[in-house]
Amino acid sequence: METLTEPTATSTARTAEAEPAFQHLTDLIGRGQVDGFLRRSLGRRAHRARLEPARAGSLFGWPQLNAALAEHRLAPPRLRLERSGADVTRGIFRQRRTRRGTVLQDLDPAALTAALREGATLILDAVHEISPPLQRLCAGLSAEFAAACQANLYACWGATQGFDVHWDDHDVFVVQVEGAKRWALYGPTETSPTRQAPNAAASPPQNEPEVIVLEPGDVLYLPRGHWHAAVGLGGPTLHLTIGLTRKTGADLVHWMADELLAEALGCADLPFEDGDGVVADRLTQLLARLAARDPQELARRYRRHVEALLPQRPALSFPHIGADETALPAVAEVALAPGPAHLRPGDAGLVLSWRGIEFTLAPALEPAVRRLLFGEWVCIDAFSQAAHGEAQVQAFLREMLRRGAFVVREAAQ
Repeated sequence: METLTEPTATSTARTAEAEPAFQHLTDLIGRGQVDGFLRRSLGRRAHRARLEPARAGSLFGWPQLNAALAEHRLAPPRLRLERSGADVTRGIFRQRRTRRGTVLQDLDPAALTAALREGATLILDAVHEISPPLQRLCAGLSAEFAAACQANLYACWGATQGFDVHWDDHDVFVVQVEGAKRWALYGPTETSPTRQAPNAAASPPQNEPEVIVLEPGDVLYLPRGHWHAAVGLGGPTLHLTIGLTRKTGADLVHWMADELLAEALGCADLPFEDGDGVVADRLTQLLARLAARDPQELARRYRRHVEALLPQRPALSFPHIGADETALPAVAEVALAPGPAHLRPGDAGLVLSWRGIEFTLAPALEPAVRRLLFGEWVCIDAFSQAAHGEAQVQAFLREMLRRGAFVVREAAQ
């Protein structure tokens, strides 16, 4: 495994206050590192980058953790404790039965802090769901890689190890927010393993690990299948793991098999009673049907299928729900809701794909739509001027609101 040297300071030239919100890979590892990361590291090897510590802390820190525990009902397994590879959550929750018979679990602060003082690691899964900055980052990475994305939080106060040496079945970006943590990196046993594979890696490589210490602002990327373990250094430490679950070639083949169900040949029974040779002939026919399809079209349709199924938090604009009798004022602004979005030419104009849903647009709307794709708020008047038809524009906007593709605000903010 390549030695992970200290990252350069090119990604930390600006202060956290001057930085925009986290939304893309560029914001996480630095613009100057993205090309090299995509060519040499993604899915292949570990990669280390660096952020300004205050910028890393803006994602989620101690104040946000304290508020989350106080304001949200977080129960296991989403909130749990691990120590030396064992789940030690039991005992930090008190059960309470409501008048309706529902059993609730209330976090016991004294039991929680006692367990943490004894070396347990606090784990909070899907922390992006209660953190707007993390939610934006996960939505952006999800759109960028057409992959499910989730952020988890790990906090500990001791020098014990939360998990034993292990590998994850998804790519991980580790962001050290507070304190320091020592990581042992062993590398992969197999290339791109999956939990479903019959030969999934069962033990780490028999080599001495590379040991690195992550401090506030450090970012560590680990591809799927890379064995690792992390341990605190005795003081308070908090880090985030941002996981990307990407699609594989096997996922694509499964989808293509479902595509064959639209054809009679794909639904027909296999004639095992006539011998293996006849079944082989049928297989040849099925493979020929797939091979005859346009690969570009299949790739586009599969991307749409994947994007439509990606988990995304809703972005709503109540009280606006796209009612037919409601017209949005010309001074109102709209933005594209989070989710994968693409614009391409189509047979009847432009085609906007958002989260797998395709909309046909007039070519005159291209400048306004491209501004939306860049994350800008666009005044409704800009659509009206381009389309030369207020009724058509309002119908278009109402449809986008109904679908959840647009969010609206009444005036510039």
